[in-house]
Amino acid sequence: MRREYIIFIILLWILAEGCAENGVEESELAVTPAETPVVPAEVPQAPAEIVENPENYTSNQTPVENVTVPETEIPAEPKTVEVKIEDFAFNPDSVTISPGDTVRWTNLDLFTHKVTGPDFSSGTLRDGDSYGFTFTREGTYRYYPQFDSSH
Repeated sequence: MRREYIIFIILLWILAEGCAENGVEESELAVTPAETPVVPAEVPQAPAEIVENPENYTSNQTPVENVTVPETEIPAEPKTVEVKIEDFAFNPDSVTISPGDTVRWTNLDLFTHKVTGPDFSSGTLRDGDSYGFTFTREGTYRYYPQFDSSH
């Protein structure tokens, strides 16, 4: 039964990849929440990345998740927000952070995954691996799940 489930998941993923490459426009798939301009407090000049077990990555994925950095008037202490990758999905599927906050994605699936965005890439995350990125500017950031079929 488990073997049939895994085969079904792989076939479903291949079907989804085929649809994404056959004329489906990014604008049809992307869910973009309302964006609010943000005036950031003092923030570091360059993003800090926390990488555990990175490998090569390619970016041709359609965005499905977003990180929104809201307006803030009082600078808060930086925080780390945990996002789990379970059952081929993010949990929670979106987070709201402030400039200087870090989002850490942890893969809890048996399959390898990658998390990518316009300014960052996790590389391959195996079961139990984590990747963190510190957002230094205000804005809405899309991040993408990428099932890695090569492992």
